[in-house]
Amino acid sequence: MIQPGTVIDQRYEVERTLASGGMGTVLVVRHQTLDSLHALKILHVPGREVRERLLTEGKVQARLKHPNIVAVTDTLMVENSPGIVMELVSGGSLDQLLQERTLDLDQIEALFLGILAG
Repeated sequence: MIQPGTVIDQRYEVERTLASGGMGTVLVVRHQTLDSLHALKILHVPGREVRERLLTEGKVQARLKHPNIVAVTDTLMVENSPGIVMELVSGGSLDQLLQERTLDLDQIEALFLGILAG
């Protein structure tokens, strides 16, 4: 587990862990030069070929520009695992929202259309 204060790739200082699961860990990191916060998703995936494919996918995603798509700003390697640096979006996840309350049809439609637009 990467601890707060750890500097990754000589640019990103870890502030805290946002989430962790079987596929990876998401950290909140601060770019030391720009003083901006980002999400760093470190993927725990075995095999070099799979790691390279995921980094390539991160590069492709970085070209996508849309308000409904989280922007990817960088890719890097962290302890032999691929990492994708993304914009940090505030607020909870869709899963959290659905656990907290039941949405009506208008809210479901608005979410669906936003996801579809992305």
